[in-house]
Amino acid sequence: MKRRVTLACCMAALTLDGCGSQPAPLASERMWTTYQMDSTHNAVVPDSLGPVRWTLQVHSKINGGLAYDGERLFAVDFGKELLAIAPRDGRLLWKARGDDVLMSTPIVAEGLVFVGSGTNAIVTGSNGTPIWGRRRGNHWYAFRADNGRLVWSYATVGEAMPSAAYRDGVLVFATGDGFATAVRAATGRPIWKVPLPGHVSMASAVISQNLAYFVTTKDEAHHFGTWGSQTVALDWRSGRRIWSAPFGNSDCTPTVFGADLFVEGVKDGPIGPREAIGYNDVVALSSITGALRWRYLGGDGFYSAVGTNERAIAGTYANQTLYQSLPSTNRLVALRAADGRVVWSARTSGPVKMSPLVRNGHVYVGDTTGVLYSFDSRTGKTLRAWAFDEPFTSAPPIIVGRTMFVPQSDAVRAIPLGEL
Repeated sequence: MKRRVTLACCMAALTLDGCGSQPAPLASERMWTTYQMDSTHNAVVPDSLGPVRWTLQVHSKINGGLAYDGERLFAVDFGKELLAIAPRDGRLLWKARGDDVLMSTPIVAEGLVFVGSGTNAIVTGSNGTPIWGRRRGNHWYAFRADNGRLVWSYATVGEAMPSAAYRDGVLVFATGDGFATAVRAATGRPIWKVPLPGHVSMASAVISQNLAYFVTTKDEAHHFGTWGSQTVALDWRSGRRIWSAPFGNSDCTPTVFGADLFVEGVKDGPIGPREAIGYNDVVALSSITGALRWRYLGGDGFYSAVGTNERAIAGTYANQTLYQSLPSTNRLVALRAADGRVVWSARTSGPVKMSPLVRNGHVYVGDTTGVLYSFDSRTGKTLRAWAFDEPFTSAPPIIVGRTMFVPQSDAVRAIPLGEL
């Protein structure tokens, strides 16, 4: 029988009024530097944690990814809260509150947890240009990982929803005014701020080697066509633009491994620019120069707004293979990273709007009909499928030790891997 843990039994909420000194990093701290842990997005953590089972019911929808620092899980919700959870039993250790919906994957480094707030709306700025977010702006926050106390906040123009990336004491992120910004992780002090060629909706920043990557879309072309969509590489230390390429979609975080960058886009279908009709394409670019290496075209289909609006999803790199959802056709494909050749293609009962997990010959992923799948990573054969009561959205699971942690609707579930 599942254990259910409710917020009623947890300690009182911490607010933004408190402010504490920065803690020294814990010896056991594991850094979580971007969406799904690192630039490959295969959030599988070797750890001594054994198989555990519990369900933590929260009071609002979870739509951002999880994070893990070696001692605690972190989740964010639409109730404007950051939650720290004990991975062994699902106890809520502390919670902290932001000024708006929290949807970014928590970033963990230097004994701190970084989250951004935002509202996915479009308003007109003072100079007549569109701003994604709300007129009074939002914030990036740094909280102590051990107790949730606020260390610093950084006011933004527009939303701060796309997840940040961390590297060597620097936090890099995009904001709703069409800028990329870098701040000192310890203090929130600005280092640089540069314009991007469009806005970032939900595509997380990624840092690999010496470059920070963003995917932008111009407002009039949001979700449509190659025009207006750009994958951009900046020097993470200075903000200087190194290259840009006309591929991707501002909902899709780039996947980077070594000299390869993979990103998915959204294109019009043959009927014309109808929002619900189109297809996904996947490209491999040189992560150093932005040159196109290969392109894969998915079939025509219909996009769904069930669970979340994302139409392009970050793939997962593992074992020289890109495991990529195609939301337009309810398919998951395995593409050979070297040349884009299809290794296998598997159908799901609904669109997959999350990045897969790859572990020990299994590919795990959930779709918007509430089905969690285990596919054979070599053949694509469906090994098992489990039906849940709620759709899986853009918040993917993570694996720690011998347990999978699954955010779904207004709950986080711990499921022993032996059962999967």
